[in-house]
Amino acid sequence: MNPRIVTLSLLFAAACSDEDRRPQVRTTEPQRPRREIDPPAGTTVRSLPPHAIRADGVGPYRLGEKVSAVMAQLRSGPRIARFEIPGVVSTSVIRAEEEDAVLIGGETTSTTTFVAVVGAEVARTDSNVHVGSTVDELVRGIGPLFEDPEHARDPRLVVPTALRNARVVLARDRIAAFVIAIAPERAPIKVGPQPEAACKRPEPSSKKQLGACLSGVGEIVEVGGDEIVVHPPDSERVLYTLRAPGLVFAAPLRNPSDGRDELVVVTRSDESHRRTWTLVAYRLEGPRIQRVIDQELYTLTAMQSRWIGAELGDVDLYLELASEPEAIEVGGLLTTRAGQHVRDVALLSPKVVTRRHHKPGPGEPADAKAPAGGSAAAAAPRSD
Repeated sequence: MNPRIVTLSLLFAAACSDEDRRPQVRTTEPQRPRREIDPPAGTTVRSLPPHAIRADGVGPYRLGEKVSAVMAQLRSGPRIARFEIPGVVSTSVIRAEEEDAVLIGGETTSTTTFVAVVGAEVARTDSNVHVGSTVDELVRGIGPLFEDPEHARDPRLVVPTALRNARVVLARDRIAAFVIAIAPERAPIKVGPQPEAACKRPEPSSKKQLGACLSGVGEIVEVGGDEIVVHPPDSERVLYTLRAPGLVFAAPLRNPSDGRDELVVVTRSDESHRRTWTLVAYRLEGPRIQRVIDQELYTLTAMQSRWIGAELGDVDLYLELASEPEAIEVGGLLTTRAGQHVRDVALLSPKVVTRRHHKPGPGEPADAKAPAGGSAAAAAPRSD
C-alpha cells in the first residue's frame, strides 16, 4: 500500500476521534412570545347565549345602564316598540336576540328599568331554570317563593325569595316569561299599635282555599267560580258569601296599621271592544263585612291594544298589590301573546288606591252581615 495513503487515513481517523471527544453544544431557539390578536378598532365583543339570569340583569343587558349602551350590545340594529297607553303603560321596549327572545324596557334617553326573557334557549339561571321550566324546578333551583302578608299578587305571577326583583309569569304551571326589574322605592310604613299576639292565617286544605285573618281568630276563604265563601277554619258553617263576576283572583292582604287582613278581589269584565280590571277590598267591621275599595284599575280598548301591535284578546295583565295603612299600591305586568307564547312584556303604570272609611247610613245596605244564629248571608257587590 502506498505509504502516503496510509498516512492520510491515520490523520483522518485521528481527527474523527477528536471530534467525538469534544463536548456537544446544542443550541435552542428562543421561545417565541404568544401572539394576542386584538379585535379590529371600532368593533364590540358580544356575549352569546345562553345568557345568565341574575339580579342585576340578563347577560350583557344590565339594569340601570344607559339604554344607548345596551343597544350597542345588539348584534343587529335596534328594534324598538313604543308601549304608550294612558293610565296603563308607558315605556319603550327593545327587542333583542334571535326571535326577539329578550326584551329590554326603558326610555331611550334614560336607563334600563327591566329585562325580560321570553325564549327558552336564550337565558337561564345558574341552576338551569329557564323559560319552559316547571314551578317545581323553579323552587328546587332557586328556592322557595316569596310570601309576605302585606303583598298579594295574581297566582300566575310568582317571586323567588332569593331573587326578589324577579317576576316569573306562569302558564299551565310552567314559566312563560322571566322578568328582572328595578325594585321600586317605597317609603317606610308607619304602623299603629299592633296586637300582642298577631293572628296566624289558618292553613288551607285545598288549592281553592285561602287562609285569612279578617278577624282575630282567622278564617278560611273558599274560591269557586265567581263565588267567594268565608267560613271558620274548623267548620263548614258559612259566615259570608260574596259574588265576584269575572273573578281573576282573590287574596288576603294585611293592613299594616292594625295587623288585620282585608280580602282583596280583582275582577275583569270583557266586552267586544274593551277590557276593564277592577279592585274590590272587603274589611270586617263588627258583624259586617264592608267594602272599603271599589275602583276600576286599568281599562284597555281594542284600538289601544293595536297601538302596541296586539289584538285585545291577546293582551293580559298580571297584577300585584302592596298594602299601606291608608291605601293599596297596584302594579304588575302587561303581556301580549303570539299563539301560545308570550311575545311582549312591559311594566304597568303604578296606581295608588285609597281606602275609604265610611259607615253605612240609615237604609244603606252593608255588603254582608252574619245574621243571628250564624246562618249564611249573601252579599252581591253594590253599585255605589
